[in-house]
Amino acid sequence: MPAVMEQVSKMSTAEKLRLMEYILKSISATVESSGVVSAPSQTKRNKPRISDFIGYGRRFHPEYRSTEDVMRELREGEEE
Repeated sequence: MPAVMEQVSKMSTAEKLRLMEYILKSISATVESSGVVSAPSQTKRNKPRISDFIGYGRRFHPEYRSTEDVMRELREGEEE
């Protein structure tokens, strides 16, 4: 704990205010009025989900080709 206090004492006033705002937001997000601790709610997800990429390839290749056709094309040069 003394190391943390030493770091805080070296901070500027603006940095201390930002730190206090961060702490207050994290506390208010985790403790509800009933006293039950919960995870903070996320308002926006930055990382894309796998489901976001379903149908992504159709933007570039609108015609449908079966897997068999694609594999046949890939194996054309293998039989030597």
